[in-house]
Amino acid sequence: MIGRVVVAGVGRSGAATLIDALAVVDPGLRVERWSEGVAAQASVGLLVIDPSSVAGESERALLDELRASVGAAAIVCTKVDAFWDWPTIAKASRRVLDPAEALPVFAVSGAAAVAGAADESGVDELARWIREHLEDVPRRVDARAPVARAPVGDASDRRPLSATTPVTVAALTATRARLVRSRDRGRADRLGALRGGLNRLRSEAVAELDAGIRDIGARSRDAIGGLRRADVDRHATWLASAVTELRDRLDARVHDDLDRIRSVTLLGVEAMSTGPASVPKRPPIALRPHTERRRAAEDALVVVLGASAGIGIGRLVVTPLAGVHTLQWISMPLALIVGVAMAALVVRLRRVGALRAQMRSWSAEALAESRASIEHDVVGAVTAAEPVIAGQVMRHHERRSRMIADEVARVDADIRAHRAGGRDGTPIARAASNTSGPA
Repeated sequence: MIGRVVVAGVGRSGAATLIDALAVVDPGLRVERWSEGVAAQASVGLLVIDPSSVAGESERALLDELRASVGAAAIVCTKVDAFWDWPTIAKASRRVLDPAEALPVFAVSGAAAVAGAADESGVDELARWIREHLEDVPRRVDARAPVARAPVGDASDRRPLSATTPVTVAALTATRARLVRSRDRGRADRLGALRGGLNRLRSEAVAELDAGIRDIGARSRDAIGGLRRADVDRHATWLASAVTELRDRLDARVHDDLDRIRSVTLLGVEAMSTGPASVPKRPPIALRPHTERRRAAEDALVVVLGASAGIGIGRLVVTPLAGVHTLQWISMPLALIVGVAMAALVVRLRRVGALRAQMRSWSAEALAESRASIEHDVVGAVTAAEPVIAGQVMRHHERRSRMIADEVARVDADIRAHRAGGRDGTPIARAASNTSGPA
């Protein structure tokens, strides 16, 4: 009697859907939901994780109970059709659940299998693994012993036949059809996810840049409201440092997001580096130099107007003194002094106002130039990454297509040999070439 398969998972993880999917793909399997009584009699245990969030202590406790009860255990990531970023979450969950990477990990879509697309769901690969452990390992094995690892990524449809597998023309034809269907599988999804991720990154980076420039501009305008001539150089230095900090923050964010998108797109395609590359250090941003305002004819006119206004105010102030006989002699000098003081005040206010207006204009122009330069760098980095990553994906699928084409040719040769020998319905044993490895 075939052993039992127990499926464990927290609420809304997709365990029930996976049970239904396994029943559709392989009705002969005895698959049941996890419980203490069922787990004690099961031979294979599956822990279902949801790619919407990283696994936690609840999942880890379930996995420990499974490994202590069953002979072979595996981690199954479901709902891969609903979450395009599932590889990143699956890798993070595996670091929590199985840091030694001793357990196989499968990525499946239970909904796709239930809907009838079993050969594209990955559930058939899982069912085949379950069959192997139910039939090849009848006795209880050490739950902590390492088992064969299955990669988290594209499930290959290049399924080799063992040396003792009976082969007929019908089986070879089905194998050929499966190979042809899998020739370009995953390429469009990878490239679509790449373009979507890069477009999202580009739009978010530009939006963050605009928000940062607006914030710096608002703070600059507030500072210019109380600016004096001695504060000009200090304000220019602060503005350059604020823009440089914004650029560095955007560089780090874009670099991290590009690493994440690259890792997700190339997961299972080519070996990735063990850690993210460091962000190159760039020199501080140099703003356009601000020039001193040159005095023009209107400055002389302001002096004249200020002097006339000052003299008028001075005469108004000293008019009451003219009625006092002993103070008449100081009325005129006092009027001149008041007039000169008022003229100096008017000129000073005019120059400070002109300086602040000039600094507002200069700050706006410097921020606009800096924004254009930073946006050019950000968009350029994102745009340059697309052909590099897409090229790696295309080269991987080209190698995959060549390998599948060679396997199809071998299958065609076997079919012709069977038909030429009149063995269309007679099974024979053949040694199949192993094409399950990476290109």
